[in-house]
Amino acid sequence: MTYRYPSYCDTFRCIADQCTDNCCIGWEIDIDSETLAYYQSVPGAFGQRLGGHIADGCFILTENERCPFLNSRNLCDIYTELGEAHLCQICTDHPRYYEWFGSVKEGGIGLCCEEAARIILSEDMRLTEALIPDEDCGSCDPELYQLLLSARTLMTKQLQNGSIPFSICAMLDFAEELQSRIDNEQFTLPAFETVTKAETADIRGMLHIFQALEPIDANWRPYMQHCAELADVIPEPLPEDAPYLRRIAVYFLFRYFMKGVFDGEILSKVKLAAVSAWMISYLWRCGRYDASAYSFADMVQTAKNYSKEVEYSAENLEMLADAFYDAPCFRTSALFGAFGC
Repeated sequence: MTYRYPSYCDTFRCIADQCTDNCCIGWEIDIDSETLAYYQSVPGAFGQRLGGHIADGCFILTENERCPFLNSRNLCDIYTELGEAHLCQICTDHPRYYEWFGSVKEGGIGLCCEEAARIILSEDMRLTEALIPDEDCGSCDPELYQLLLSARTLMTKQLQNGSIPFSICAMLDFAEELQSRIDNEQFTLPAFETVTKAETADIRGMLHIFQALEPIDANWRPYMQHCAELADVIPEPLPEDAPYLRRIAVYFLFRYFMKGVFDGEILSKVKLAAVSAWMISYLWRCGRYDASAYSFADMVQTAKNYSKEVEYSAENLEMLADAFYDAPCFRTSALFGAFGC
């Protein structure tokens, strides 16, 4: 089968104890059945330690929500004792993600990881393909798959070659028309057109919805409340932010858009890409307002924290998908206003 992925994935390496965050803190860590069976067979003192810190197929987190095998140097004791080959699947994969479309597998690295976020913001996405052994995966509608693949290619090209933010607005307009055609079983691509129907943006309405998301970090809601209070005073976007916003939009488009082949819903996925680029830009501007010095490293941290709160909660993704259709602040024309198109 074909494996398609961003070429920058080849450069990713976990920076372990050099990371200012840690993917082994604050997350429920599920253990796949094959690895669990192996852990239950490990002899000796370490095997006893494994058995004492696993329940219901998960590691039992400590009181401060650390994995019990994350040592004082923020390194993994399972890795050092048993080797990388015996990490559970989620620990082996993270922050990588995968999706299967019949004979095609797609994958990438997630923005929620500090080092992955640095790479994603630093490099334009270029896709590469490799042949890999077949994997057991479901089928999908080949006609819809080809339509969406062509649409994603066109939108990505528009984002990477057009001006920001107007290429994002054109992408939204394109996706709205494409969704209408799919709903009416017309599997043809619309053209990119000039955006002419912007309305006044409801910035506070957008921020209110993000404040209402189920927080992973307890600081998320107070942070969003603070940023909402700055709506009238934060500075305009910097021109030099445009390449970073382009890369964020392309990342979300690549990761989520093709999932529409399973449910026919593509507009909400394009809005996720556009709104995420806008929201991360807004949070960057809040950071610049609050701090006299706001560096690229700070931008990486902000993008990473947004991703953790939004992408890594199925409940939050579902809530946003509903809001993209139901909330007036997320109407396509209102988003044009938010981007100044």
